[in-house]
Amino acid sequence: MPKLDYFLGLIEDGAWHSLQELSEHINIVQPKLVSLANLLSQIDMVEYEPQGERIRIRKDWQRLLKHRDEDQASERVAVGTVVLPPMKNVEIQGIQLTNLTEKELEVNVRLTKNLEFAIDMIQ
Repeated sequence: MPKLDYFLGLIEDGAWHSLQELSEHINIVQPKLVSLANLLSQIDMVEYEPQGERIRIRKDWQRLLKHRDEDQASERVAVGTVVLPPMKNVEIQGIQLTNLTEKELEVNVRLTKNLEFAIDMIQ
């Protein structure tokens, strides 16, 4: 997980968090965290108190992050591999795949909101 996502996950509860605590959790030096806090404060994403060395997410951003988490949780992913013999076909989610070669093909499938295929010859 990228450090920014981890950071946002830590502060999305809306409570005040010390920069020292966040620095230890994220494994980032405190001066860099201070720079991030200043930047996010300038765009009104967080409330930052430099004298208290603490930060919290603003309510409107907190709601957005919760919706993001709900969207990610609702996304279902299915993965699988199909070996397609020479001169044969298979149907996956209404899509017909045909092997017109004389070699077996390995088809890796990833189903999310989109359908993705990766095809490779078996040596």
